[in-house]
Amino acid sequence: MTVTAQDAIEALRELERRLPDLFTVEPGATDAELTEAEPTLPDDIRALLRGVTAVRIAGDDHLHLAPRLTRVERQWMWGPGEEVRVILSLATGDHFFVDVHPGTGAWGAVFSQSADFFSTYAYCARSLPEFLVDYARDALALADRVEAEPDAYDRDEEGFGIRFPCESVWDGSVEVSGTPVAELRGTDDPDLAAVTAGLPDEASLVDLRTLEPPVLMRLRPTGGRYEEFVRLGPQPEDAVADPEGA
Repeated sequence: MTVTAQDAIEALRELERRLPDLFTVEPGATDAELTEAEPTLPDDIRALLRGVTAVRIAGDDHLHLAPRLTRVERQWMWGPGEEVRVILSLATGDHFFVDVHPGTGAWGAVFSQSADFFSTYAYCARSLPEFLVDYARDALALADRVEAEPDAYDRDEEGFGIRFPCESVWDGSVEVSGTPVAELRGTDDPDLAAVTAGLPDEASLVDLRTLEPPVLMRLRPTGGRYEEFVRLGPQPEDAVADPEGA
């Protein structure tokens, strides 16, 4: 079932209501402000940002959502894709970002890249609303466990976990590596065929449509060096590939 902007707004408001010392939901923006910041902002993200533009976390960190604050130029640290919106950067060196399609302006899947894992990306959620709902629910669930069994948790450690439950994606055991493009030739899937047509046989491809996030995507070295992930396909969530030599 698709997670909507309203689902995300309600989940964040519940997070603020139950854990007011840790989370504060910042007010939404007007349509005029959103259009000025990003004229091609899609309707679903516009609806989300009318309700909330950021979440202040324990008074110091922010989970930023407004495009004026989140837009960055293309950098390998924050790929894949040609445009991204970095919504959360932590002192640990981990970044959480939304992939934006440069042609349609659609905001797609949420990924994470860590300073500790240069050859790995975490595919966190299919969309920003889905990521925010997961974030809120995981934080509340952990807070409930800490309250129920206070002696079983290190308060400092779990305090960090409650504020940043998204970090748990890096503890996941589910990993995926790409399929060689040569093995995908002749597919009946028109979108996949369009993607593979522009890639060499030696490239590897991860089709995100077939995966249930969160998963870790690991790059394999080619020619003695690691390649970047890039997003290919008509939608941001379609596929990620690491073309050898491209």
